Amino acid sequence: MRQRVMIGAGSVVVAVGLFLAYLRTARAFPINGDGASNALQAWDMFHGNPLLKGWALSDVSFYPTELVQYGIVQWFTGVTADQVHVTAAITYTMIVFVAAALAKGRAEGREAWLRVAVAVAILLLPVPGTGYQTLLSSPNHTGSAVPLVLAWLVLDRLRHRVWTPVLVALLLGWGAMGDPLITFVGAVPLAVVCAYRAIRRGERLYELSLVAAAVVSVVVSRGFRHLLDALGAFQSPHPPIELAPLSDWPHRAWMTARMVGVIFGTHRPGWHLAGFEILLSLLHLIGFAVALVAFVVTLVRAVRGTADRVDSVMIAAITCNLGAEIVSTISVDLMAAREIAPVLPMAAALAARYAGPWLASGASGRTVRIGRGALAAVLAVFALTVVIYSPPRAEPSEAQEAADYLGERGLSYGLGAYWASNNITVTTEHKVVVAPVVGGGDRLVPFCWQSKDSMYDAGAHDARFVVFEKDRPFYGTPEQAEHMWGAPVERHDVGKYAILLYNVNLLVGLPPHCG
Repeated sequence: MRQRVMIGAGSVVVAVGLFLAYLRTARAFPINGDGASNALQAWDMFHGNPLLKGWALSDVSFYPTELVQYGIVQWFTGVTADQVHVTAAITYTMIVFVAAALAKGRAEGREAWLRVAVAVAILLLPVPGTGYQTLLSSPNHTGSAVPLVLAWLVLDRLRHRVWTPVLVALLLGWGAMGDPLITFVGAVPLAVVCAYRAIRRGERLYELSLVAAAVVSVVVSRGFRHLLDALGAFQSPHPPIELAPLSDWPHRAWMTARMVGVIFGTHRPGWHLAGFEILLSLLHLIGFAVALVAFVVTLVRAVRGTADRVDSVMIAAITCNLGAEIVSTISVDLMAAREIAPVLPMAAALAARYAGPWLASGASGRTVRIGRGALAAVLAVFALTVVIYSPPRAEPSEAQEAADYLGERGLSYGLGAYWASNNITVTTEHKVVVAPVVGGGDRLVPFCWQSKDSMYDAGAHDARFVVFEKDRPFYGTPEQAEHMWGAPVERHDVGKYAILLYNVNLLVGLPPHCG
């Protein structure tokens, strides 16, 4: 009992320490339009509009997952830029702990500790740049790994219980309500693996009950979406996923490999590596190599029908996630690494479940001692880096210079390109509200993405400016504004932003939201 209390207390201390370290890391990247939009939606959701009526969300709503988390955090922080960082730090801390629990499995003693150590070593230190943006920024599939890995944890710890399939179905259904990716990397692999095991092995009734759980999770998530539609809730378009031409697959496979490198910390795009950065990348490479060996060995065992059920499901889930990147049009650039974020905690758990028993054994003598020494060294270096390294704190938001200019001029309501709209509203804490627009022919129209119809109500708001990104004309241009409203009273170029000021309400005559 005393040992459990000490472990529990130690876990709390570690969780708080990791949260503070990840919060510091998250602040190295400014919030953008996506995270800001989610913050505004969560506030509206918890302040009189639980169904988010009037909102057009993105193709991934995060409605019952991160939006709820955002709302809870806002009770303490309000709608601020830092609230996005706080939520990201909490999410990644949860991922580390849930993946470590899955890595431990049903092991005890030294093997359990070694399994946890391997998983933590792989997850502990995200890399700067794209790694921070993927794993420690606004909701972008990273948080969706929480219900996914929780489902695998239930499947692993509560084996052969009557209600285990029910819990798994609910967890996968809950995750898929917020992110359809969970259906593809959760329900589908579970159904395929358990159907295969039912054919090859005994326990057919239990395996088929898990197949049913996978199907039920899809029914639950889709039924929830239909219920929301019937109640007049938010709009959310289907993800724009298409099959890529066969000739594109080699390029997309290479891009996917680079994305894997980003989430594992072995690839640092845009960095001129030297000294310590090279050392960190090499240490990350060790974790990736262990995960790769574990993947190959477990894949062979799964095909033969000798692998553990949960290990087989994780192999199938990782394969589905990476395979979709290669054959679809998703992997356009490295920013698509967010689509494979759930691969990291699953691969970490898989590596730990493979390497842990070997590290705990004494059969190979010197080789095992070298492995334990390498694990201890990696953990020590990564833990020290997490504690000591303090990345430069970024501006609170993208378009911060435009937000500062608008605030200084006392301008309180206007229109703006998507990446200079909701984020300005959040970073100024509603002192300056910017409704997102996009270019449509020779005009500007309300952006039917992460926006609410009341933002464009000319009777409620008086919009007197419009903000454009000069290097992103897709979201609107000054020429389109002048075609609609004539020459501005003033134009100010602030960094890469062009701000046009008018003496008329720009919302009058604007096309309807999502019309």
